[in-house]
Amino acid sequence: MSTPSGFNFEYLSGCLLVRATGRFMIDQKEAAIKEIAEALNAQSVNAALVDMREVEGPYTFMDRYQLGELAGRYLSKIPLAVLALENQTDKQRIGQLVAVNRGAKMEVFTDPDAAMAWLKKHQSAGK
Repeated sequence: MSTPSGFNFEYLSGCLLVRATGRFMIDQKEAAIKEIAEALNAQSVNAALVDMREVEGPYTFMDRYQLGELAGRYLSKIPLAVLALENQTDKQRIGQLVAVNRGAKMEVFTDPDAAMAWLKKHQSAGK
């Protein structure tokens, strides 16, 4: 299911795959994270993977920090992973650190195969 915000939500055997495009995730962070939280609450899921590879840059330190803070606030109930391009991430993984410090179970991947393997692991965990 695609939304006007540029999200595409796909439920896969007890997990949610979120594909994000455009700048909504960066320009309207809280609304974006709340939209993902609503999709998670719409169906019972074991884990979620947010694919941000098509989110347009640039990304600042504060963008990453604020996304991590919001993920910790709204997305801490289930394991969460983010798939990003290498140039979208920072070496310190500040967004992940902030999210984890606020109770989220989050991982960041730059390898699509590793991210999908993570998602598949959570699909089988719920069966």
